[in-house]
Parts: sequence; structure tokens; C-alpha cells
Amino acid sequence: MFSISSNVSLFMSAFLTFVIERPGLSFCYCCILILWYTRIRSGFFKSKQQRDRDALEKKVPIIPYWLPYLGHTPALAWSFDDLLARGRDTTSDGIFGLNILGTTHHMVLVPSLVKQIFLQRPSVLSGDDFLHWISERYFGDKGASRRTNPDEFHTLHRTFNSLMSEPFLSNATTKTTRLVEERTIDALSFSSESSGNTELERLAKVTYKDSYAIADIYMVLMKFIGDLTGEVLMGRAFIEDNPGILQDLWVFDGGFTMLFSGLAGLTSRGREAKSARDRLNKAVGSWNHLAIENSDNRYGDISETMKLRLKALVAMKAEESFAAISNLAIYWGLMVNANKVIFWMLLSIVSSPQLLSTIREEMKPFASIKSDHSGLKLDVDGLCKSCPVLKATFFETLRLNVAGTSYKKVLKDLVLKESPEDAAILGKPIPQKYRIPAGTYLAIPHATMQMDPRLWNDPSTFDPYRFVISDEKDPKTVRVDTRHLNAFGGGPSICKGRYFAEREVLLFVAGFLTAYDFEPVGKKWKMPEKFYVGTGTADPKGPVFVKMKRRS
Repeated sequence: MFSISSNVSLFMSAFLTFVIERPGLSFCYCCILILWYTRIRSGFFKSKQQRDRDALEKKVPIIPYWLPYLGHTPALAWSFDDLLARGRDTTSDGIFGLNILGTTHHMVLVPSLVKQIFLQRPSVLSGDDFLHWISERYFGDKGASRRTNPDEFHTLHRTFNSLMSEPFLSNATTKTTRLVEERTIDALSFSSESSGNTELERLAKVTYKDSYAIADIYMVLMKFIGDLTGEVLMGRAFIEDNPGILQDLWVFDGGFTMLFSGLAGLTSRGREAKSARDRLNKAVGSWNHLAIENSDNRYGDISETMKLRLKALVAMKAEESFAAISNLAIYWGLMVNANKVIFWMLLSIVSSPQLLSTIREEMKPFASIKSDHSGLKLDVDGLCKSCPVLKATFFETLRLNVAGTSYKKVLKDLVLKESPEDAAILGKPIPQKYRIPAGTYLAIPHATMQMDPRLWNDPSTFDPYRFVISDEKDPKTVRVDTRHLNAFGGGPSICKGRYFAEREVLLFVAGFLTAYDFEPVGKKWKMPEKFYVGTGTADPKGPVFVKMKRRS
């Protein structure tokens, strides 16, 4: 016993001497030990929870991490998508946890658990914290949304519901159809004398050779669609009074990560995004006042949704900063997703000759050029209801290119139970329950689900026909089934503009396929690489030049 005690004393004496003489090295060793201890401990608990495959109820496994308290925060900042893919591929459960700044965030990956989340009431799962966080971090409202009376905040938020109902849906669809019919065929001048004279042609770097235009199709669509849909939502005067609004919006959108992280001031791109945000808030704030007054009747053509929002903002005597940011959020949401989806969908179609032929054939009764070539004739109901391959291509484009995330704070304890079908997919003997405690967060990373090989066959391949289902009684009759696709979210917080978005996308795609032929610049088509500026729709890396020619 004496010998052991002496050895311990000698060891402690030598250890203290080392620490005193070499504090820097000692600190490094201590940090390494803490990192390894955290990694081994978190890995042990994850393995223990994951091995518990026969229990009816279990804890959600948290994937291993190295840093106490910070947990997965650095990995999340480095690559959100890679972290989630690692979590998906290294667990045998349909849900896993992340430790972010000491708080547990549960990532849900299987359809049965997703459906249960969508069914929860706002008293159990709330998105308010996330909305306030976005308003402060990204839109820069300095806490204005949090200071707003909760009842008034929810009253304003409910105006989103008008996007799904009449008269907005019919009026917005009718106006969009008319503008697409009138303007698509003249989106480019096809005159070498006027090359570069329009803002669209300058942005898209359009040049003309013989009967072809060579243009960056991404910028053609971003500018053309942005002007039209902005007019539908905000009215013609907003576009006329703010000629550079779209460029500011694109810069603002491109700075999502930097603004959201609070690091915008450290880079030139971040500072540009912040300046663009200031100009956008000023433009929308000015529009709010002018549209409410409407003294010269220039603002009578704004959409029903925006009229409802202006009325609600006046009734609640909202702070000007909150009023500007809340309406900027609507404009931003409409401008930075649908137009990118249209780009990816159109490019996917024209780069596949067989798919292009099939879609043009099924669109023929519903999309044509007027006999005098003054415009197009489009039947939006026919495009939505009688063109299954066109619609399936829309869903496949969403699956491959939209990376939204549904985020909720858990207000009350709840239990989620996976279905027998999902348990079988995960290789489990029985379905299991997961207890989710109040104070944690639940998230559905849709892009991670949309690329899960357990749910989708060959998920990296573009295949619209995965959504086309033959009728059991009549195999010649087909319908479109979204299957596990939840790109618009679900439940009370589902995207309110999804019905209009579908009509908008199909109208613009049908319009451009009817008005133009497309060819690659070079020998063959090559899909561009893509990247995400946040949780939204992918952007292409660099310009995407194509040849465009008017169809006769």
C-alpha cells in the first residue's frame, strides 16, 4: 500500500512540475485529451443506442462529435449537407441527433416520422423561434419581429393563406398567363443592332449569329421571370420605380450564409450583401407607404395577398422596419426559388431529346404560337392536369435541386413511432418509438431525404418517370404521384404558395419550350455543377450559355 501511495505521489509531483515548467504544451495535451474523451464518450453512447433494436422505445442516437458544448457546430458551418449525409449513412435509425451549442437537434429522415411531425399542432411544435431567428440574422430586423405582439404576428402570418385561395390564385394565374403569352416570344430581340441594349441582354451577355442567339440561359430566365412575377405580386409601379431591384435581390440571396452567421462584415461579398439588403428594405418600405396611400392610382394592380398584408400592417401599427422586412420576405421567397427551378427543369428537358419530344407532344393541345406570331396561347389547366410527364419532370427537378429544411421547436414532450414499412427499410425487427423532449428541436432536411437510396432508386439520376404511376385497371392511363417528396414542407407551415408556384413553373417552361428551340454551345449538352447559398434552390456554378432560336 505504501509503495502504491509513494508512486502516486511521485507521479503527481512530476505531473505538476511538468505543468508548471511547460504550461503551453500541457494545455495542448489537455485539449487533446478532452477532444478524445468527448469523441469516445459520444461514440459509445451512439453505438449503445443504435444497438438497442429490440426495444419498443429508445433514445434518439446522437452522432459522435469532438468538441464539448459546440458539438457539431463547426461541421455544420463547414458543410451542412455533408454532415447530414454522414448522419443518414452511419445510423440504422430513421432519426438522429446533433449537438449544436448544447442543444439537441433531431434530424428526421423517414416518411412515417415526417408525417407525424406534419400532423402536430402549433402548441406542440412551433416555427416562431426559427422565423424570428431568420428575421434577425438574415433580414436584419434587429428584434422587431420578436417585439411584435404574438397575436398580431400570427394574424399577419395568416395572410400567407391567401396564396392558396381565391381570388389570389385565379387572378395571379390569369395575369401570369397573359404576361407569359404576350412577352415570352419577344424575350430576346434577335437583332444584332440592338444586342446588349436591353437590361436582360446585357445581364445574359447575349450575342447574335445568323438566326441564333447565344445567351446565358440562367440569367435570361432569372431576369425575365423576375420582372413578370414581381409585377404579378407587387404591381407594375414597383418594377418601374426600382429598376435594379433584382440585382440587389440576387446579391442579398448570395450572401445568405454570411448574413445568417453574422460574419458578413468580414468579406467584401458579405458587405455587398448587407448593402443590398439595406437598399431592398428601403425600396420595400417606400413601396409600403406608396401602396397604402395610392394617391396617383399607380398601385391598384398589386396582388390580393399584398393588399391583405398592407391592411394588417396598418391595423397593428407595425414598426416600419418590421413592415418592410415582412413584405421583403414575401418578395424574396417568390423571386429566388421558382425561377431557379424553371432554369433546372428547362435545361433538363432540352438536354434530353426523347424527354423534350415527349413533353412537346403532350403539351401540343395546350401550348401553341398564335397564327400571327404576336404571342402564345397557353391553357394552364391543361398543362397542370393533362401533361403527366411535364408535371413529373417538375417533381423530379424539385427532388434534385431544392434543399429546403423544415425546422420546429418542441414545446411539449412527444413520441414519434416509425411504421412497419420504414422499420423494414432500416433492417429492424420491429418498429420503434422515439421520445422527443420539450426544449429540443425537430428538423426535416428534405434534400437529405430526397437523395436517400433507401427511399429512391438510383437517387443521383434524373428520372421523371419515377413519379409516373400506371393505373391498375387501365395501364394506358397514368397519373403522377409525389411519393416521399415534401419539397414544399407540410403541416400548418407548408409553403402557402405551392399551388401558384406549380402553375407558374409549368407556364414558364411551356412558354419557352413553345417559343424557342435550344442547342448546346459545343458538341453536346453538359449539365453545370451546382451549389447552394443556403437552404433553398441550387444555383449553377458560372454562366450557362446555350443557343436559342425562335420556333415557327
